Amino acid sequence: MKVLILIRRGYREYIGGDTIQVITTAEYLRKYGISVEIVESGEALSGRRYDILHFFNLGRPYDLYPYLNSIRSPLIISSLFVDYREYDVRGRFWPMRDIMAFVGRDNAEYLKASTKMLLGQLPYSAKQYLIDGHKKAICKVLQNADCLITATGSELERIYNYCNLLPAFTDVVPLGIDPIFFTKDNPWHRRKGILSVGRLEGLKNQANLIKAADNLDAPLTLVGKPGKNSFLYNWYLLWLAGDRVTFAGYVRPEKLLDLYLEHRVHAQPSWFETTGLASLEAAAAGCRIVVTNRGDTAEVFGVYALYCDPVNLKDITENLMLALETPPAPEQRDYFYENYSWEKSTKKLIEVYRRVLDK
Repeated sequence: MKVLILIRRGYREYIGGDTIQVITTAEYLRKYGISVEIVESGEALSGRRYDILHFFNLGRPYDLYPYLNSIRSPLIISSLFVDYREYDVRGRFWPMRDIMAFVGRDNAEYLKASTKMLLGQLPYSAKQYLIDGHKKAICKVLQNADCLITATGSELERIYNYCNLLPAFTDVVPLGIDPIFFTKDNPWHRRKGILSVGRLEGLKNQANLIKAADNLDAPLTLVGKPGKNSFLYNWYLLWLAGDRVTFAGYVRPEKLLDLYLEHRVHAQPSWFETTGLASLEAAAAGCRIVVTNRGDTAEVFGVYALYCDPVNLKDITENLMLALETPPAPEQRDYFYENYSWEKSTKKLIEVYRRVLDK
């Protein structure tokens, strides 16, 4: 079996959760004898042989649009379906938040995509997207898909509520945690401070996290590179940060494990999260987890996280304070080891591939 994975352009340069998911998925598929090739949107597919085209990120239908009419193999979609609406209308700087509120959710996504095309960040071969519009494009992608994969049941429900349609075949395949994050531990009393891992962009809400940590006079380390179009936001973070905030940039997994083990708390007070891959890694390494109450986080973390309102600075501060003072449940690491394994996820994904090919 040969699988061709299609992902956004620049996924290695501008690393996000989708980058980690795609690279790790490909790595584990190869361990099970599946031939995998990763292709960035805009590259030609003609001349490549594959049995399945696996596209990542339903919220970016323009990345798949140039290929829709030429796909001759089964199409599988991994959704990674983020809702930017609340961030757009409440979290952005003025006047952009007022513009986004005025145009509405779908037109806001259309406006972002159009701007990226003008800046040369998206292929002009996706121009049909400009004709169809954002919501119609997502629906069209779903209509052409043989299977839709989500990481949680709540994500699947959100997609159905948005589009009022789904492919005939859907499945939930949870994300896995790299085994490296289970290999070491560090006693709780030796840890200190707050860590947050994620791309430095407005959606991740590091600004309110910096303010909350400052209220507690707690050291904060931010790991991640700035987003492609987040220059102003990154400057704002630097302006907000005091002596107790460290910007670590991109960190490789083995060094990231050391950072998890050094910190008591991992915080992601994002405006929206689907799964929160970094929070999963941190939970595996024994951190107390503080995560947003928006999106699909409750299904993933259950009782093993404290949930904060990204809008409410007081709520973020209080949850961080509680997390700094109370260690995680003794069974936390065992729970995530048993339920979020890349081995299990890959086996289930291969079952999905076979089912699609056999239908």
